[in-house]
Amino acid sequence: MVSHPVLLPEIRFGPFTLYAGRRLLLKEDEPVRLGSRALDVLLMLVAHRESAVSKTELLNTVWPATVVEENTLQVHVSVLRKLLGPSAIATIPGRGYRFTAALTDGIDVPLPNKNSTPHNLPPERTPFIGRDAALLQCTRLLTHARLLTLTGIGGCGKTRLALQLAQHLTKQQQPHFADGVWFVDLAALQNASSVPHSIAAALQLCEEEGSAMIDRLIAHLAPRCALLVIDNCEHLIDAVNETVDALLSACPTVKIIATSREGLSVAGEQIAPVRPLSLPLAADAASMQASEAVRLFIACARRAVPDFDVDADNAPAVAEICRRLDGIALAVELAAGRVGMLSVADISARLDDRFRFLIGSARALPRHRTLQATLHWSHDSLPLQEQRLFRRLAVFSGGWTLAAAMQVAQVAQVADDGDDYRVLSLLTHLHEKSLLVVDQDGGAPPRYRMLETVRQYAQERLDADSDDARAARDQHLRFFVALAGQALAQIQGPQQGAWMARLAQEQDNLVAAQNWCAQTAEGADAGLRLVAGLWRYWVASAQLERGCALAQTALERAQSPGTTADRSWHCRALLAAGQLTFRMGRYEASLAYADRGLALALDLADAEQTAVGLGLCALGLHAQGLTTQALAHCEQACAMARTMANPFWLGSALNNVAELHRSEGRDALAASCYEEAIDISRDLKLPGGLFVPPGNLARLSVAAGKLARARALLLESLQLAASAELKGMSEDLLEVAAGLASALHDHPAAARSSGAAAARM
Repeated sequence: MVSHPVLLPEIRFGPFTLYAGRRLLLKEDEPVRLGSRALDVLLMLVAHRESAVSKTELLNTVWPATVVEENTLQVHVSVLRKLLGPSAIATIPGRGYRFTAALTDGIDVPLPNKNSTPHNLPPERTPFIGRDAALLQCTRLLTHARLLTLTGIGGCGKTRLALQLAQHLTKQQQPHFADGVWFVDLAALQNASSVPHSIAAALQLCEEEGSAMIDRLIAHLAPRCALLVIDNCEHLIDAVNETVDALLSACPTVKIIATSREGLSVAGEQIAPVRPLSLPLAADAASMQASEAVRLFIACARRAVPDFDVDADNAPAVAEICRRLDGIALAVELAAGRVGMLSVADISARLDDRFRFLIGSARALPRHRTLQATLHWSHDSLPLQEQRLFRRLAVFSGGWTLAAAMQVAQVAQVADDGDDYRVLSLLTHLHEKSLLVVDQDGGAPPRYRMLETVRQYAQERLDADSDDARAARDQHLRFFVALAGQALAQIQGPQQGAWMARLAQEQDNLVAAQNWCAQTAEGADAGLRLVAGLWRYWVASAQLERGCALAQTALERAQSPGTTADRSWHCRALLAAGQLTFRMGRYEASLAYADRGLALALDLADAEQTAVGLGLCALGLHAQGLTTQALAHCEQACAMARTMANPFWLGSALNNVAELHRSEGRDALAASCYEEAIDISRDLKLPGGLFVPPGNLARLSVAAGKLARARALLLESLQLAASAELKGMSEDLLEVAAGLASALHDHPAAARSSGAAAARM
């Protein structure tokens, strides 16, 4: 028998003695022939025998800087089990391996870094990018809360933030967690009753016959200061709620970080929403560097292409990718992973079909392999009514109000009875599950929206049921047709500014509604109503081209064979198209629309639209140099307007008469008409109608040398236009301002105003 000197440290178990310093294993004093890698695995397990060692940690330590398949590790563990006995090394499901052989006499092998907080956190493989503010906030929140739940859409980075927070706390060596920080991943768990068992496995607690596992957990944790990190709770929310509530009630020095797509609803829970990564405001170097999404894209792209960088050529495409993917971490990572095969411009171009394009590793968890799988997971876990409403909300573009959601919910099996409390409850649940964003703006009613990636997914699911999709879009159309009808009256009243702001918020929805008119039986009339109700908005917001294109499409649809459209709305839409084309300088087209609209108004005996048609014809005739005929039309419109109950039309007609007199040099007559129009508009408290006549009178006053009067009128017009958010009218006033400045010999101001007016045209 060969004698071997005893070198410390040593550890004995069964017939074996392990000398760590000499890398020597004896069995009954005889050396054991063991491969170098197998011995390294054994030394690692023995040194960390108080906790499980993950497969990743073993692979990284025993085979550093080497790509090794997991089955190689399993082979070495099998060799050790054959040698040491099957009970010497235990497999901890989902965690790794643990050395479990009973120790005999000997000197304990010390654990490395005795002063560090014990934990089973997986090692960091990639740098933590961004979210510094979120990490700091969560650290602060955890000082006061015993349960901190990180919520957010799937793929937004909840798990990574939770692990980074836990790592941060272990490095601080806080006495609050002297008994360890323990990570529990529930992602692969399907049985709700196994939640306590998964936590116990992370803590290396064994089951005892006749004892419930939750009781074993409480008995173990009650005297300890520990932190549990419970990941992926959403699919077992009720079981997690019950377990966490029991632990917090019975274990006063235990704290918990949970990740879930919704809160756990446990008393004392602190919710910390995990927002998408910050986006670049522009494609310049400073904005790109400040963006968390861009920094993540670069880091992930360099894993495939080590020398990848953002430069002046690809910066716009990188910024566009990050913006279109809403800063969702998983989506950005998957897109960056394509850099090895495609240029960033190609990647950006393919995001219209992002759910087929953004596919990750086949070795990832099924719900993390693709962006679509992540959203499938969220959708399929919703109750049926929430699923239906979630899908139907995809018809909105740019957000929606509660009233709009109620309209779309008026489809079978969501909220047929118009119960806004029911709809609000469903919206609340979708928000709690991180599928909706709520935007609060001071005292204004809240608006709801989806991230564009989520909306595209919901739209695909909606379109899979053509009948449901059609019903939802029809309801969407009806809501916004009604809104346009309200705007038709309100946008020329005292609340003009508020209505301009409201329509600006809903512009994407209004365009979507107009586009849907081509697909539905009620589209002909609905399209005409939208044109008639919104033309003033398109003019005042300086979007003449868009408004004109929508009007032309709606009128062509109404005149297509086999279509029967409401004649009154057809008349209004024709005159609306005439107003838009006139302001675009397309005078022949405007006069053609005006003639058709006027003929229809006369046939319908509609006095109001007849007055509008006469005034519009006058503008077209005057633009073509037919001033005498134009004035006759204007005076006829003015006489008709004086018989109407609503004086608005008289103010408009008077302004048109004044413009014709001014063009012919009859300044006194023009000034008189302007003054009467101003008085009418002031009585109506109408900002939009009020600012036009004083602006025109200011122009006349400049020509007459009445500069003080012109200055006062111009300031009044500018203030009124701004209050009503009438951006499309400002170039006219800037031209007047240029003329006034020139008359005052303030040539720099004249040049600035003239240049600003030209830039807005």
